[in-house]
Amino acid sequence: MRKVLLGSGFIAALLCASGANAQDISQASDETRYILDTALFVFGGLSAIVFVFALGLRDVGLARVQNAPQVCLRTIGLLGVGAFGFWLVGYNLIHMIEAGGFLGGFSPWRADDTDPMSVGRASGSIWFFEMGLAIIPAAIVSSAVSERVKTWSFLLFAAAMAGLIYPIAASWIWGAGYFGEVWRTYDFGGAAIIHIVGGAGALAGALVVGPRPGRYHEHGTRPAPTTALPLSAFAAGFILAAWTIILAAKIGSFSSLEPAISFGSIVANASIAVAAAVLAALFLTQIVYRRVGLVTTINAVIGGLVSISADPLSPGLWQAAMIGAVGGVIVTVAPPFLDRFRIDDAGFVIPAHLCCGVWGMIIVPWSNPDVWLPGQFIGLGAVGIFAFVLSLLIWVALKYSLGVRLKTETLMPDEDTP
Repeated sequence: MRKVLLGSGFIAALLCASGANAQDISQASDETRYILDTALFVFGGLSAIVFVFALGLRDVGLARVQNAPQVCLRTIGLLGVGAFGFWLVGYNLIHMIEAGGFLGGFSPWRADDTDPMSVGRASGSIWFFEMGLAIIPAAIVSSAVSERVKTWSFLLFAAAMAGLIYPIAASWIWGAGYFGEVWRTYDFGGAAIIHIVGGAGALAGALVVGPRPGRYHEHGTRPAPTTALPLSAFAAGFILAAWTIILAAKIGSFSSLEPAISFGSIVANASIAVAAAVLAALFLTQIVYRRVGLVTTINAVIGGLVSISADPLSPGLWQAAMIGAVGGVIVTVAPPFLDRFRIDDAGFVIPAHLCCGVWGMIIVPWSNPDVWLPGQFIGLGAVGIFAFVLSLLIWVALKYSLGVRLKTETLMPDEDTP
């Protein structure tokens, strides 16, 4: 009996010691928190760059063989001009805005780590993450005008998007500008700031650049030939993984228990939203077109992600499923509607980013009662109209100066063309 008591006491002591050690491990030092949070922003920035290149890979699969190299060139080039534009102007346009204001300061970003612990992470990592976000809208526009836009004209537009259009829109909500402060517009993951801005710029570009040669004729729409749809399908997986990490980085910290729990909720909700969007697209294309659509299903992955991005933390799983399913319906029914107006969106980004971004913004109050619906409408409307009008002006200026269409264009194959 004595041996049993001694053994029980020994086990209890071990358990107490283990609990104490666990308690010690859970309390990270300030230096450890600084390193972890800096790493989070670095990985977030890398994921944003992966997201951009995944969009480019998807466009390579959707484009014709002769146009695939130009898609790659635009993707790499927009990273270069976008990073410089965001460094020289964009970052401080977001962060030098007065509370409730409309415009920040025009000045280059400079690293400032004189008091690192007061910030909590390296200033360079913050800039790198936000730079990655800034080039995503330009990549969205690149998808829409693929196969017929001049490289240099697009790169000039991409510099304006990353250095001017996106930062001003971001400052209004993320930078404590007018719509975030006065109208309480809520956009956690960039449904409006990234996707509506990119989609609005894509719509303006598609209108000014015009359709691909041979895309439309008097009897309707010619099917667009592709290089390799499997590339586009696998790119959707990279897009899903990259955007999930971006949403995690938007939490701002990964060095304590609460942000880790939030990250788990975001991952679960994003996964269910994408799954519901994919299933909705599969069933709807089967019902309407009597066959499942691969391109539509690929875009459903993006549509589900965009639909849940405005608030990926508050919904329950069943709400995330409903939100994502509507995104899947949007990417299925919107492209034929655009074709009726002869708006040639080569990457189907207007439905997936612009339309799903609008849906994602207005559905936030359903799961988050702290968000005000009129503020959502006012904020997304202001951001979308601003991005569309300024993008339209830049595209028109480029059209009548450098030109926007490629000189060498080939017709799409048709039964009437050799």
